[in-house]
Amino acid sequence: MAIRGPLPDVEIPQQSLYDAIFAQLTESDLGRVAVRVAASGEALTFAQLRAQVDAVAAWLGAHGVGPGDSVALGLPTSPDYVSAFHGVVRCGAAASPMNVQYTAGEVAHQLTVSRARYAIAHPVALPAVAAAAAQLGWSPDRVIVVGGGSAAGSLGHPSEVGAAHDAAVAAGHTSYAQLLACPDAPPDVAIDPASHVACVPLSSGIGGLMKPVALTHRNLVANLAQITPVINQRRSQHVFLTFLPFSHVYALTVTMNCALAGRYELVTMPQFDLIGMLSAIQTYRATMVTIVPLVAKLLAAAPDVEQFDLSSLEFMICGAAPLTDEVGAAVARRLGCTLAQGYGMTELSPVTHVTPLDRPDIPHSAIGAPIPNIEMRIVDPLTGADLDIPAQGRSATGEMLVRGPNVMSGYLDLPEETARILDPDGWLHTGDLVQVTAEGVTWTVGRCKELIKAKGFQVPPAELEDVLRTHPSVADAGVFGVDLRDGSGDEAPYAVIVLHPGAKATPIEMLKHVSSRVAKYKFLRSVTFVEALPRRADGSLDRAALPSCVPTLKN
Repeated sequence: MAIRGPLPDVEIPQQSLYDAIFAQLTESDLGRVAVRVAASGEALTFAQLRAQVDAVAAWLGAHGVGPGDSVALGLPTSPDYVSAFHGVVRCGAAASPMNVQYTAGEVAHQLTVSRARYAIAHPVALPAVAAAAAQLGWSPDRVIVVGGGSAAGSLGHPSEVGAAHDAAVAAGHTSYAQLLACPDAPPDVAIDPASHVACVPLSSGIGGLMKPVALTHRNLVANLAQITPVINQRRSQHVFLTFLPFSHVYALTVTMNCALAGRYELVTMPQFDLIGMLSAIQTYRATMVTIVPLVAKLLAAAPDVEQFDLSSLEFMICGAAPLTDEVGAAVARRLGCTLAQGYGMTELSPVTHVTPLDRPDIPHSAIGAPIPNIEMRIVDPLTGADLDIPAQGRSATGEMLVRGPNVMSGYLDLPEETARILDPDGWLHTGDLVQVTAEGVTWTVGRCKELIKAKGFQVPPAELEDVLRTHPSVADAGVFGVDLRDGSGDEAPYAVIVLHPGAKATPIEMLKHVSSRVAKYKFLRSVTFVEALPRRADGSLDRAALPSCVPTLKN
């Protein structure tokens, strides 16, 4: 039985992402501020941004980048990210968002599986990106470095970023300024929105290693059309503020692309800073901010909140991890705004659920209801049979399946992995266990997938297990998530390790081994050494039984 949300379906434009955002700019739109840097106030108008997008597309097209290729983006949230992302998409290639915290090994994996031809990197990500490119045999000029004086929100002092950019160019890397200065016209690329891939982020889906997600132009345009009625329930003009990384599709769609498509002003911060965020809301009269539960918890308790005029703020959207009723209510009360919870997956472009802004009766712990054009089913995770939805109260717990125009076309070059999560009728298995009411209000209550969510990011246990097994003393390893129990909904990876006979190692040694090879948010919280890991009859790891290997763990 398909369940729908309260808002009516919307028409999905049959357009490329570029056309949906930039092709219909009016004369009055062209002079509006499109994106700015919170710290400096530097801004690009829509006219300037479109010119940059076209220039980037022209340069890439002239260098052989087009359909079937991707360009990896190792950039912080900034105006440069916006022009780079849409320039790549404009030339017919796919943008592949990449976390700036990635190590060289993680970058090399993404460059390989996403079919990357070039990488555009901020100096903070350049060491890992350059090392990965060299490992793959790339020439240095295929790594493009930003930071040469453009309006980019920088990580680090501007002079240091500029010096790092100049040193990189001297070492043979290409300056992003060359792309922005390209005088040629962008290539004329025929795009079928339904099949042409526009974005290739990575996700572990319902388990396993990080996989390249193929999001088409239609997927991304559809999610914009689906989200807009939720955002515009109170007004049609906004000032969006975001510090969330555009490498996360949550921020990419809900803030970056929604702001551009709605002709809103987008104020960017390269990373989270509580005082900087509060100051930016006050300075730019922001009406909407996207946050994660960890930030919500800080806002509920930080004494600095009262020092700022936050009266312009109308609503905040919280996503990427569960939110408690207590924290949500405290934030809404303290900031005097509506706090809407949302849900999504990278494979869903990513949003499927948001709390309607006119429904204060829906608890903050709920992920809201399906947005327009989304169908939802709740099934028994063992049998796959649809569960009955009662007329009153919540349903029994089941796995949530969703279907809609924003569902990915599949995992790039991985048909078997695609078949595991996406059935022939278009239903995508989220791997999340939920309860739902007859009107579609939904609560997540657990996961039947393996994914660990740490600081709003995805941490696939299999990836950390592979890293641990590269240590010469490690014979086997299993990783699971431990709830931090701090109200944030965050987890931390915990490892259970089997050593080779006669081998010796310390927990600190294991922690250092992992931390030198993965991004910071994937760091292990701790490890326990055991004689053997729990395995099923078929030999596969029984991940659900791993916590029982740690009797002292208070989980």
